Amino acid sequence: MKAPLPRALLRDVLRGRAPLVGARFNEVLPRGYLSPVEARWLLGLPYGDLAAEEARYLQGRTPATDFGVMLRTSVARALAPPESAQPEVRPFIVSARVDNLTLEQAVEQLFTQGQGGRAKLVSIVHPHALNLAARDVALARALAEADMVLPDGIGIRVGAALLGVAMRHNLNGTDLLPLLCKHAPARGWPVVLVGAAPGVAEACAENLRRAHPGLELPIVSHGFLTAAGSRELAESISRLGPCLVLVGMGSPRQELWAREYLSGAAQAVILTVGGLFDFYSGRIQRAPIAWRELGLEWMYRLLQEPRRMAVRYLLGNPLFLLRILWQKLR
Repeated sequence: MKAPLPRALLRDVLRGRAPLVGARFNEVLPRGYLSPVEARWLLGLPYGDLAAEEARYLQGRTPATDFGVMLRTSVARALAPPESAQPEVRPFIVSARVDNLTLEQAVEQLFTQGQGGRAKLVSIVHPHALNLAARDVALARALAEADMVLPDGIGIRVGAALLGVAMRHNLNGTDLLPLLCKHAPARGWPVVLVGAAPGVAEACAENLRRAHPGLELPIVSHGFLTAAGSRELAESISRLGPCLVLVGMGSPRQELWAREYLSGAAQAVILTVGGLFDFYSGRIQRAPIAWRELGLEWMYRLLQEPRRMAVRYLLGNPLFLLRILWQKLR
């Protein structure tokens, strides 16, 4: 992913020689002081074709939409790491070391098998998971022994910035999945879905097949498995050879289940993805991009399921920041 092009000079904008909102990723369009996708870049969300999205926006821009761009960019700048923050490779954040990778690096490593005759175990963590690991010894051990731990969410980005660390990209499963489904067929890797309530993973698989012709999904299973069912599933996965296995059971169950049952699938890469299947099955709607560019995806999720998510966000987010400040003081 290329860095944005230099912005237009502010004096040129004031003199009418350059637009306030213009291109910074598309080389053929008029350069602007702000890009319509700049907030996404500042928050580590460089997903999709940013140059094409700039072109679409600039075809229908209005003063009102330009104001929205200015608002979202201002908020994103406030949430972005300060210039003094350093892109530490694997910073310790609250309860685990987190891999600070670009999107391209993460995708490449997710299609690289593990070593030592066991599966490659990869966890995606958000503040809630790190809060749990701060008091759950088994989860903390699973994250410490994982091959990769990927950061998900604005909370980790802000928390890391308070520790003086600049996180590169927000590597959440919802944005990563289309890229993984694009790369898997080209590499000859099937994808396995395990998790969620009965019927959810199956609906997710159907939507992925329609969106990604050629994608192989040989095994799709709900997450309510007995010990015998888990062992049988693990044996089936082992027979696939190189494959990507997405496990969505929620933390800490998904990390502990993957570690116990799938470690022996030597050629598999296991990625824990939380509630990802709920989004791609259509059961739960994801926050619009404007909410994500304001760092408010968590609030949108809270509004969807207030009873279920209240403790995680209204108590968990402040607790996470308190743990960040305590780590900084220590």
